[in-house]
Amino acid sequence: MLKGEKVYLRLLEKKDIRILYTMCNDEKVKRYNTISDENNKGNLQNDDRLKLRKALSIINEKGVLVGFITYKESSYCENVYSIGITIGSRFWNRGYGQDSIKTLIKYLFYELKAIRVELEVIESNARAISCYKKCGFVEEGLKRNKLCIDEKYVNTIIMGILKDEFIE
Repeated sequence: MLKGEKVYLRLLEKKDIRILYTMCNDEKVKRYNTISDENNKGNLQNDDRLKLRKALSIINEKGVLVGFITYKESSYCENVYSIGITIGSRFWNRGYGQDSIKTLIKYLFYELKAIRVELEVIESNARAISCYKKCGFVEEGLKRNKLCIDEKYVNTIIMGILKDEFIE
């Protein structure tokens, strides 16, 4: 379990699945969800470099499940991690995302010896971009027409933070 100021992160439990499924199918949440495992495609046989995405439940100060956060080590470079986060819409604007991200990247940098943490965010998701910037992430690039959501192609912004840039 990882403890932040407003939340703690714990391993996903079976009882979380139904709540998270409902949360992810909320129309407000669905329009911004971009989790993809494209690095896991291809030949999976005898590939000891295969890295699976790990998910942690986000629990607020009242013990309520408010979302989940994921991380995955890059399959092409050690000590480089990608992250993703989903917070239920009724819990937005309460600081849970920022606290969860800071808690996770602290763990990645200091416990797992990460040198870089990266993510992708839909270009129109101003709330998330602002949150990531408050956590120290910087915009590094743009992937044009990366995803198709509601039959419309959207761009994603690549953001990253280096261990040297992370301030607790």
